[in-house]
Amino acid sequence: MPIAQMSSYPYGLSSSDPVDLLRANGFTVRLSPHERKHTPDETGLLLGDVDVLLAGTEPLPGRVLARGLPRLRHVARVGVGLDGLDVRFCMDNGIAVTYTPDAPARSVVEEVFGMLFSLSRRLVEAHEGLRRGKWQRFTGTLWRGKTFGILGCGRIGKQVAELARAFGMEVIAHDIVEDHAWAQRHGVSYVSLDDLLTRSLGITVHLPYTRATEDILSRERLSRMRRGAYLLNTCRGEVLDEDALHDLLVSGHLGGAALDVYRHEPYTGPLALLPNVFLCCHQGSCSHDGRYAMEMQSAENAVSFARGESILPERIVWLPGMAAPAVEIDER
Repeated sequence: MPIAQMSSYPYGLSSSDPVDLLRANGFTVRLSPHERKHTPDETGLLLGDVDVLLAGTEPLPGRVLARGLPRLRHVARVGVGLDGLDVRFCMDNGIAVTYTPDAPARSVVEEVFGMLFSLSRRLVEAHEGLRRGKWQRFTGTLWRGKTFGILGCGRIGKQVAELARAFGMEVIAHDIVEDHAWAQRHGVSYVSLDDLLTRSLGITVHLPYTRATEDILSRERLSRMRRGAYLLNTCRGEVLDEDALHDLLVSGHLGGAALDVYRHEPYTGPLALLPNVFLCCHQGSCSHDGRYAMEMQSAENAVSFARGESILPERIVWLPGMAAPAVEIDER
């Protein structure tokens, strides 16, 4: 029987349906032995007899994937980000790569607004104060009519923009690919990165982590943000300079920041000590519906590949026989 190994955690906890689907199609299923994100070496120790790896966001360099050869034939990413996964190694060794790019999108979108309102209305401070017996009301930001910037306007960024418009915000966006028909339908304006930084009261970041986006929000760019502005990041921690963000928050130049992702996770840095920062634990995709979709779609991809059946085009990164990957990959 083919073996399906999970390095993604949690997997199959909210629902047994993904695991049941794999087992019904002849797979022996092995769940993660660690109730947390794997280290590379922990994943490598599991790969010796594995046919398909259902992977999370843990790093998967070539040296780790090599421990699965020659039996490993498929990496089914549970989610969307490909940073940390050596796709070129997979291509060179005939290992299929699939992912589930649409599954987590709406969950991340809704988290963005939960973070934005919690931060800018100081809801957590009020909640925690009341739990300690302190009655204190805070005055915050009303977002109707305010300028909200979207840095990275793809699957997630577009949905964020549409909801922001529904709240009555003026929405501007920056992306290397501009969908003008969509922007016109939804009243969104594309602007330069500099305009986005200087005009927006709030900026939310939805970029893939690549060589081009690493530290795109450098100290110099962060310092060009509007005074009192808010920054939200739910994509990857590597796109911004955390030390610079800390300094600008302490100085009062920035009004606040809401982060779900960090350069090093679990995060234990100094941003956690600031009162104008709202932090989450890389849980943007973790709605019940979002997690279910990610796990089911990854299981469907594993089954389809094993049976030689077609996989939905939008879930394909690379399959044996393809001359090039279906999506841009970062080869660093």
